[in-house]
Amino acid sequence: MGQVASNIIRYGLALLFACTVAHAFAEKRKVEIKSADFWRSLKRGDETINRLIGNVLLMHNGATMTCDSAYIYPDNHFEAFSRVVVSKDTTWLFGDYMDYQSSTDVGKVRGRLVTLLDGKTRLRTQFLDFNTATNTAVFTKGGTIDNGQNLLESDQGCYYSNQKLAIFNSKVEMKNEEYRIKSDSLHYLTEQDIATFFQQTYIWHEDVFMSLRQGYYNKPNDHFFMSNHVYMMSKEQESWSDSAHYYRSQKEGEMFGNVQLYDSAQHAISLGDYAKLYEDRDLAYMTKEPAGILFSDDPKDDTMFIKADTLLVRRFANTDSATLMRDSTRKYMHAFFGVKFYHPDIQGVCDSMAYSAIDSLAEMFYSPILWNKENQMSANKMEIYQKNNQLHRLDMIDAGFIISLDDSVRSYYNQVKGKLIVAHFAQNDLYKVDVFGAGQTIYYLRDSLKLKGVHHANSTDIFFYLKNRKVQKMNYVSGSDGKALPPKDIDVKDLTLKGFSWQPDIRPRSRYDITRRAIRPSGRQQALTVEQPKYVVTERISKIKNAFFPPENIESFKF
Repeated sequence: MGQVASNIIRYGLALLFACTVAHAFAEKRKVEIKSADFWRSLKRGDETINRLIGNVLLMHNGATMTCDSAYIYPDNHFEAFSRVVVSKDTTWLFGDYMDYQSSTDVGKVRGRLVTLLDGKTRLRTQFLDFNTATNTAVFTKGGTIDNGQNLLESDQGCYYSNQKLAIFNSKVEMKNEEYRIKSDSLHYLTEQDIATFFQQTYIWHEDVFMSLRQGYYNKPNDHFFMSNHVYMMSKEQESWSDSAHYYRSQKEGEMFGNVQLYDSAQHAISLGDYAKLYEDRDLAYMTKEPAGILFSDDPKDDTMFIKADTLLVRRFANTDSATLMRDSTRKYMHAFFGVKFYHPDIQGVCDSMAYSAIDSLAEMFYSPILWNKENQMSANKMEIYQKNNQLHRLDMIDAGFIISLDDSVRSYYNQVKGKLIVAHFAQNDLYKVDVFGAGQTIYYLRDSLKLKGVHHANSTDIFFYLKNRKVQKMNYVSGSDGKALPPKDIDVKDLTLKGFSWQPDIRPRSRYDITRRAIRPSGRQQALTVEQPKYVVTERISKIKNAFFPPENIESFKF
């Protein structure tokens, strides 16, 4: 945007300077009468008016002007009537009537239809002022510009032939085979096919809606740049950012600053300061303090917040669910490096994490730790299964360890350890634990609140059940050995199992430990109320009949 905007500014300054110099210093040459079929002089008081009839040919400022008849006044101003044509350099202008002031170099061209041609660019209106010194044209009562690819219209506008630049203001509407655009202010470089937006702009493409306040559209590169309150919406997704690039032919996009991606189908929101999107792969990744938010349709269900150095989000909207269920490697969200997440019933940290919305499975890798109520759980890898948006099962794979605080004053901890631990949940509460392979436990025995002793046990497999978060029954299977020590015989070496690591300080305590970014509400309803372009000027002009149209081959036009 910077280069295009700076070009526009340079053009504007150059045009302003050119106009000032032209009017202040340029030598005012008289209108030259080159030819006419008939010439009559008329007296009006003390003035002599020359009337030219038939094949009138005039020149001024290097512009050639023809018409069927004309009145030349003493002050070197003239009126041209019927089949008016103005030509200068690459610009051709056609109308029914022109009032030309040589002192200002401006011809006011009027007609049922006024047409300006410049190469492939065509400007059509009914009221056009053309400056022969600066090669500029201005309309104020509605006009259109098209070049065979894009069509633009507005209430007011101007065209700078030397720079091949059109500037549109007030009710600007644009369209081509791909996009419909509505803007308050738009600059269009006709040869480069680049449109620059300077005020509130809305864009429609198939089922996609975009809103921005500044940016540009480079049609040859099929590239949009959007900035200042950027909003995009499709059938199931919404996004917000400070600025964004979209490359349609490459099906890629980038978003910068205060990014929010909302996916109603996946029940997910992603936040960050940078996002890269790959449309053909239904893939996006986010960096710069990203956070993911997972929720359900049921307002009773709590929301999960996730943060990491990088979030990778994938959609599978175009694939049937049966195929996805057979392919467990296809995950919805991946979180890499420094992962933390918070849910009122479960919190965790790990190095990386993968989540599948298809089978409600979350996998935690590299030193994962999970907290549920008063329980801390860890292993080399964890798999979390959900059912009906609640915790269903947790598999602690390789070096599983469960710790819960029994007495904070004396640092007593209940502990379970094994090669594989499977924890079962109901209503998000732990109610059953299965330990497989090299099972070990330390459990403090109490009668009500009074400590009765500590129980140490080793067994290949261990199964125990809980009620109201208290152990009710423990089954030791295959090679069990154990001992119960009374309180007086408890030694410090009996307090922990090998590998014990209690880490409450790194436990996320609220969603604000994950992200403090605000979550924007949906803008869908507001976007749907934005009135789409109607192209009323184009429709009005297209209905004009019996106008003086330029020839199909402009090069064949003879003066």
